[in-house]
Amino acid sequence: MATIKLEARELEAHVGENLLSSIINSGIFLSAPCGGRGTCGKCRIIVNKGGEFLSNFSNLERAAFNEEEIKEGYRLSCLAKIEREGTIEVEIPIESKYEPQKLLVIGVEPSVKLNAPIRKYFVKLPPPTLKDFRADSDRLLDTLAEKGLYDLTISYEALKVLGNVLRDSNWEVTVVVRDEKEIIWVEAGNTEDRNFGFALDVGTTKLAGYLVDLNSGKILNHSSLVNPQGAFGGDVISRIAYSMKEPKNLEKLNKAVIRGVNEILSDLCKKENIDANEIYEVSVAGNTTMHHIFLNLPPKNVAYAPYTPILRGSYSIKAEKLELSVNRGAYIFILPNLAGHVGADVVADILASQIYKAEDLSLLIDIGTNTEIILGNKDRLAAASAPSGPAFEGGHIKFGMKGEIGAIEKVWINPDNLEPEYKVIGDVKPRGICGSGIVDAVAHMYKANIVNESGKWVTTLNNNRIRKNDNIYEYVLAWKDETSIGKDIAVTQPDVRAIQLVKATIATGIEVLLTYLKVRSKDIKKVFLAGAFGNYVDPQSARTIGMYPNIPLRNVRFIGNAAGVGARLALISKDIREEAEKLSRKIEFIPLSSFQGFQEIFLSQVNFPKKS
Repeated sequence: MATIKLEARELEAHVGENLLSSIINSGIFLSAPCGGRGTCGKCRIIVNKGGEFLSNFSNLERAAFNEEEIKEGYRLSCLAKIEREGTIEVEIPIESKYEPQKLLVIGVEPSVKLNAPIRKYFVKLPPPTLKDFRADSDRLLDTLAEKGLYDLTISYEALKVLGNVLRDSNWEVTVVVRDEKEIIWVEAGNTEDRNFGFALDVGTTKLAGYLVDLNSGKILNHSSLVNPQGAFGGDVISRIAYSMKEPKNLEKLNKAVIRGVNEILSDLCKKENIDANEIYEVSVAGNTTMHHIFLNLPPKNVAYAPYTPILRGSYSIKAEKLELSVNRGAYIFILPNLAGHVGADVVADILASQIYKAEDLSLLIDIGTNTEIILGNKDRLAAASAPSGPAFEGGHIKFGMKGEIGAIEKVWINPDNLEPEYKVIGDVKPRGICGSGIVDAVAHMYKANIVNESGKWVTTLNNNRIRKNDNIYEYVLAWKDETSIGKDIAVTQPDVRAIQLVKATIATGIEVLLTYLKVRSKDIKKVFLAGAFGNYVDPQSARTIGMYPNIPLRNVRFIGNAAGVGARLALISKDIREEAEKLSRKIEFIPLSSFQGFQEIFLSQVNFPKKS
């Protein structure tokens, strides 16, 4: 065993482990968007002592650091393997710390008729006598039949408590009934007014939970958390790869997300003075990979053509089987998927935006590491998934980071003197730039003629913010004395290229759907932007670089965390659940890579649009 000294703690680590695994297993999270493959360069640590007990520098590490950083002891923790027993003193630099993110939780919620799957009924039962010795279950079912509830079954969880509850409550109980079919729980006394549910959006980046009163349909409170699976990879492909390395890894991913959800549940119950046992129904939306991992289903086939999921339709499972901290008899309802890369979160988005009811042609974009795009109206809907990658989460961007405290999230550049202004999450000194900030920066660099239509640097400009560093052009956003990392924060030529490729992927997805439905961008009457990135990015900047169609910005609608809204609608309405199932069969999924002319469309979208 080796000893790692970190932040006043001593961690025991096995020889053969890399430092990333050792640190994560101790409960300290590092930023590692690539899942420990050494490609993102984000899991940086400083080895102050004991470097001799670690593996030698790899070529990937030499590419990630300059000579000065190497002298200071910088390593990529995923590539620094413990080779011998000894004591290693490690420091986590500020740029690698997994800070709380700016998470989007609330969304615009349409009005739906309350028709929750859970109903509570207070009943008084005649106690048994020598002349009436019916079984407790028969006595209960007969009493409910008198109220018009026939052919009910009783769950095993309810049966286990039934005898004691009836006698302890003097035969006056409240029965919890699901879908007018099954008694899932029995409680002493009249508790009809305490009927709660929980809606969950399982995102790749975040978990968002909503505590809901099922009697009124109202949200009582909400809470969010960075998805703990982020320590095993920043995107779905990284997590699928991790799940396939060892048989136990899928369970690690599953337990991480369940632990996070239970933390949210505990927080909400404490805030609203509710016992977790009073939560009788859970609804869940998530992309196909997150959906599978949440259910502890192997997601590996989602990563390979033809990208088939194990489960497409909606599904209900007892919460106890997934060790969720709610009532033992509660069910978890999982919204249906569409395809391998278009999951239940897209169905939830569509339910929230209600474009499936629209007369006019509408476009829905939910941007993330995968960007889901839906085009259509009440007559027809087509969907595509664009693999936008980790750039919007900070991957492949030199000073990129997630939307955490210290991230530059807004950028403006004066075209006259090329001086920038920026806004930082948390109003602190910047330590990097997040997705909305990099889109702003690139858009303003193009408008200020720092880069041209093809994304290349205009080399004739004479300005101290434009320079060459290691033979690569860059534009300095913040000088080192302005930052918290003691370095200049700059946007580089490769950063611009990364954003060009991402925006081209999204624009291609939109163009493919337009071509497939035989309509034009000018026919689109409304654009709905969902998800954290869609709501924080400036639509004008996105339009400037060609990520969105050139339509009037007045037609753009921000709908917030639409996936969370869809999950809540499914929690309070059985009609919405039926609608979700119909939608999952109705929507036409278009695989981009196999679409005729895909390559030509993509290449035509790489350059920035001509300036008007």
